[in-house]
Amino acid sequence: MHERRNKLTLEQIRTLFPFDVPAQAGRAGVSSETLYSALQMYPISKKDAENITSALSEHTGLALSSEQLEMVTWEDFLLLWVVRASSSAPGSSGSGEVRYHLLYARDQDHAALLAREWLGQLPHLPVCSFTACPEGFQIGEISLPGHQQREMDG
Repeated sequence: MHERRNKLTLEQIRTLFPFDVPAQAGRAGVSSETLYSALQMYPISKKDAENITSALSEHTGLALSSEQLEMVTWEDFLLLWVVRASSSAPGSSGSGEVRYHLLYARDQDHAALLAREWLGQLPHLPVCSFTACPEGFQIGEISLPGHQQREMDG
């Protein structure tokens, strides 16, 4: 974690080398919302972070890399997934049993791997689906965040 503190944030780059967010987003090939998210240290995709870094290198005239810039990527986070197991497909007319399981995973494949044991306990519910909930949701008084930061090795 100490290494990350030595990196420049996008806001620091913007202070040193002013840029218009929509124009810079266009040069990077990302949406303005994505660049605003990166500026606010919200997660963006690794590909978008690479595109932003490349565009900022051109803008500043510096050879910037991900090792020099502080950007949070979704790959640093685990997303909230809702796993639904049921006796019939979602939206079908059957009103069979339905069970839900919540977990945090990198992607759908990782969610399926983590849910395997739980699903194995429900052989009578053969239909399952996975829904990512990056915005999180509220259940009564309980608020579930849409993502949590992964534990980093080292």
